[in-house]
Amino acid sequence: MSYKLYTDKPNKFSCNIEVDGTSLANSKVRLVIESDNFNYMFNGVIYENGTCEVNIPKTKGFLSESNKGLMRLEVIADDVYFEPWSSEFQVKASKKVNVVVAEQVEDVKPKIKVEVNQEPEKKIEKPIVENKKPVSTNTLTKKDLISLFGKSK
Repeated sequence: MSYKLYTDKPNKFSCNIEVDGTSLANSKVRLVIESDNFNYMFNGVIYENGTCEVNIPKTKGFLSESNKGLMRLEVIADDVYFEPWSSEFQVKASKKVNVVVAEQVEDVKPKIKVEVNQEPEKKIEKPIVENKKPVSTNTLTKKDLISLFGKSK
């Protein structure tokens, strides 16, 4: 399991240290964060009861969310170097906001559909004319019309 460092809030590394052969007052502590591209070192404090605290600021300015690497605790007691703890780390954001854009809806304009019911065309039948005289198809005279339809009243 890797240690989590956060980009958007201060990080506080805390542990308990026991030192044999010397006093805690003569000891110093620091936390080293390292990766392929960078190394950062943060000094910490050891209290009389053995509690050790190292404050790490928000990492947004110097570590991005995808960074991974190794972090280790270094203790120097009476000029003797110790590395009592190490762990892999990964950088995350404590709060995230994801946006999912819904499909864009266009304004729906009303549509009008008009259907005209048309009566089928009626065929006009030609009247049957019994006329002994052939009617010219190009010209009709008044006399021809009277003979076809009769005299009007």
